[in-house]
Amino acid sequence: MTAIAQSQIFFFISSIGFIVLGILGTVLVVLLIKAAYSFLRILTRIESSLDSIGDATKDLIEELRDNVFFRMIFRPGRKSRTRLPK
Repeated sequence: MTAIAQSQIFFFISSIGFIVLGILGTVLVVLLIKAAYSFLRILTRIESSLDSIGDATKDLIEELRDNVFFRMIFRPGRKSRTRLPK
């Protein structure tokens, strides 16, 4: 085999290798994009759930503060006034 024939075989095999690597890379990027989108959807659902849980907790705290027994045990204290020097 001459050197030219060997170089042609080498470039043919390396071209096929780069095409296969390109296809695998494209598949990997597509899968990563799908995974990132799924992760974003999960985070959005969690955030919306946390907002509703936070609202329910705020309502519960307001109802607790309005309760007569709570006000008897934890009486509102005087607000301290601090004067800033002029």
